[in-house]
Amino acid sequence: MNAKQTAVVLLELQNDFLNEGGKLYPLLKPVLEAYDVKANQNGLIRAARANGMLIVHVPIGFSADYREMGHAPYGILQAVKNAGALIKDTWGSAIADGVDVQASDIVIEGKSGIDAFASTHLDFVLRSHGITTIALAGQLSNICIESTMRAAYDKGYRVFGITDASATIGLEQHDSSIEHNWPMFSEPMTHKQFLDRSAA
Repeated sequence: MNAKQTAVVLLELQNDFLNEGGKLYPLLKPVLEAYDVKANQNGLIRAARANGMLIVHVPIGFSADYREMGHAPYGILQAVKNAGALIKDTWGSAIADGVDVQASDIVIEGKSGIDAFASTHLDFVLRSHGITTIALAGQLSNICIESTMRAAYDKGYRVFGITDASATIGLEQHDSSIEHNWPMFSEPMTHKQFLDRSAA
C-alpha cells in the first residue's frame, strides 16, 4: 500500500452523531461505546496523517427546511428531518468537537444524500491527488458507509472498511452490515489492522 496514493475518507464525523447533545447521538451511543469508536477514529486519523495519507472529511448537511430532500422524504432522510438534525451552519452539523481536524485535511462540501460520491466532487478530489486506495470510516455503517463503499468499489478504488471506527443505529445493524455486506465491496478490518497493513 502506497501511503501517497491512499486516503482516509471519513463520513459524517459530526456533533449530531458523535457527541452528547447531538440530535442523533442517543441512537448511536450503544455502538459508539461498544467499539470505542470516537477514540478509534482519532487514532486512525492521527496515524494515517503521520504516515502521509490524505485525510478527507465528508460531512452531510441540510437547509433548515430540508429542501434538499424534496417534497416527500422517507426512510433515513425522513428520520433525520424528524429529529431536526444536521442543519447547515449549526453546532450539530459541524465536525464533532474532539475530532482531530488539521488545516492539511480536505473537507468535501455538498453531501445531502447517502452515497458520498453522488452529490459531491469527492471522486474528482481523490483522483486529483492520485488516490487509488481508500479507507472508509464514520457514520452510518449500514447506510452512508455501505453506499459509499459500493460506489467506490464500482469506481475501481481499493476499499478498506474500518470496522471499529464506524457506527450506526443499533449494534445488530452495525455487526450485520460488517459481517454480511462489507466483505462484498471492501476488506473489513479494525483501524489497527489497517495501519499495520499500510506499514507493511
